[in-house]
Amino acid sequence: MQHDLKIKESKNFSKTITSDHFIIEKKSMYAGKHIILDLWNITFDNKISTLKNIMKESILVSKATLLHIHLHRFGKDQGISGVAVLAESHISVHTWPERDYIAFDIFMCGDTLPDAASESIINSLKPKRKLINILKRGEMKIEC
Repeated sequence: MQHDLKIKESKNFSKTITSDHFIIEKKSMYAGKHIILDLWNITFDNKISTLKNIMKESILVSKATLLHIHLHRFGKDQGISGVAVLAESHISVHTWPERDYIAFDIFMCGDTLPDAASESIINSLKPKRKLINILKRGEMKIEC
């Protein structure tokens, strides 16, 4: 048996979260929102501790549940790659300090705020240039 939970959002519309964490919104249903961030000319010291704090803050404001973070540096003054595993999916990151560039993938399902996570990351890194792509993973049109 499937029980749905209604959530009111600030944009004057509602969404429904199903028992399997799919999101029903307007005339579509999808697994979750996947935000792809490309950030250039950032304010970042290339430290794992800084990156971990940026990711933790973004998870906190998104209301997601952190299970584990693993970040790996590829050598002295080289890039960092890693993932924050969430109960609601993940945030992954890859840095290229030599290019002053960071790539984030934010994928969240259920009752989370992936847009808030994205805004938090952008506010922390203050990129001079950014590209944001948003996908609704597993999207299906539905009859209401």
